[in-house]
Amino acid sequence: MSMISYAQAKQLTLDRLRTVMNSMPVSERGMPRYILGDPVTGVMKSLSILDLINEVQRDTNIGKNYVYSEAKQLGYAIAG
Repeated sequence: MSMISYAQAKQLTLDRLRTVMNSMPVSERGMPRYILGDPVTGVMKSLSILDLINEVQRDTNIGKNYVYSEAKQLGYAIAG
């Protein structure tokens, strides 16, 4: 497993999300597609691709958790 920084993992995640977003019709970008839980509160949220990009950019609990999950799925470990 390769090590990358959180900033690199975040950028990689944002790039992947934007690629998915650009492959979708504009009319579907605001529709909920992801159901993710807040790791702190345990509350489940339904998010569109635009919402998810916003969560990652703002470094919310959901966004950070998504970045860590994406990095793990791609075979990376986040250093620090």
